[in-house]
Amino acid sequence: MKEWIKSFFQNFVKNLKTIIFALVIAIIVWFAISMQIFPDVTTHVSDIPVEVKATDYMTQNNLSVTDGYVDKVSVQITGKRYEVGNMTSDDFTAKADLSAITSPGEYTVKVNVIPVKENSCTVDDDNVTLRLKVAKTVSKTYSISNGSMKATAEGVTATAGMKIDSVTAEPSTITLTGDSTAIESVKSVEIRSVFAGETSESVTSKGQIVLLGSNGEIIENPDIKYDKESFTVNITLYKQKTLPLTVQFTNVPSNFDLSSLKYSIYPESLTVSSPDDSLDSQEKFEIGTIDLSQLTTKYLQKLTLPITLPEGYKNISGNTSAMVSFEDAENYTFLSYTVQKDNIRVINAPDNLDVEVLTNELSVNVTGPADEIATLASKDIYATIDLMGTTLTAGLKDVNAEFTLRGTKVKSWVTGEYKVSIQVTERAEDTSN
Repeated sequence: MKEWIKSFFQNFVKNLKTIIFALVIAIIVWFAISMQIFPDVTTHVSDIPVEVKATDYMTQNNLSVTDGYVDKVSVQITGKRYEVGNMTSDDFTAKADLSAITSPGEYTVKVNVIPVKENSCTVDDDNVTLRLKVAKTVSKTYSISNGSMKATAEGVTATAGMKIDSVTAEPSTITLTGDSTAIESVKSVEIRSVFAGETSESVTSKGQIVLLGSNGEIIENPDIKYDKESFTVNITLYKQKTLPLTVQFTNVPSNFDLSSLKYSIYPESLTVSSPDDSLDSQEKFEIGTIDLSQLTTKYLQKLTLPITLPEGYKNISGNTSAMVSFEDAENYTFLSYTVQKDNIRVINAPDNLDVEVLTNELSVNVTGPADEIATLASKDIYATIDLMGTTLTAGLKDVNAEFTLRGTKVKSWVTGEYKVSIQVTERAEDTSN
């Protein structure tokens, strides 16, 4: 047995070339016979990409295919063995037939598959279809100006003494495009600051686009497209301070006891903000002046002054006016008195002019505490005509008079405006020398 096996291997090695040659010839003969007896073969090709292109009708009527469909198909092909044996998806084109689509909805459409090389094989695509959803495409613009879009910085806080004055977005509009139902579900758009935390200065942050529904819920829909993807949120900080309100008095006689006019202001203070450091040195806010000569018993009950801020300042409190109320206003009264010519004097008259008071008596109203008014007499009221800075020419003039009352730390005052008539004449030159 061993001798036989040994003899077999020796003969095999000896005739190896002949054996290989015979094997090759056999394969060629088998292939030739197969081509003659079985010339065509049937196989399948998978993962052929499908082109889905809207028709002119769909484009004109804003109809589009939404994302989410299966975009590859498989087909059965038949052809010569040597043609189809190595075919792949790259050797075919597939196009969806959308000619039957005329309105929004779901469709099953025919897919036509064609070999890139003409007549290379037969494609059985009769049952190749694609399931699509078609939507009416609309566009809608949301803007900050009409309130449908806004910038937010909910995670941002200002340090002590600062206030977030405004939060704005750039650009200030966004246009959404997509299925009409999806677009209509978006009621507003927020551009949210990516930056969050405490800050002592104004910040410019990247903005995140957030779509909101009617109940404030976040809408996430990949089919909705934006005309802009990049937004910035500008967070502007102002200095903020609360200042007590004050008033100033004008036309106050030198001997008047201003401390006797006790009053309160409502509101007592005002919170304001400014874009610079001017508030740092400001300790109060003066809302206006009160002319004592116009402060009658009517205004002692209630005096309203408008609150006007300097340019650039913001009124955080929101008060547009302040009310000044005087204590014991019910104890104040007024009475008319007649000031005689003897109590009217002229001061600071020019040296080259003679001034004569023509008014013999002047009726004036005096306001003050009832007990002080009761003891006041006409002889206690003095009118002064101060001509300092007044341009005078010869003739008859009516000039304003200022009033004081006899005494020190008086608590009453003359209310109203009064004029005194004077005669101005040029003084004759002294020629005695």
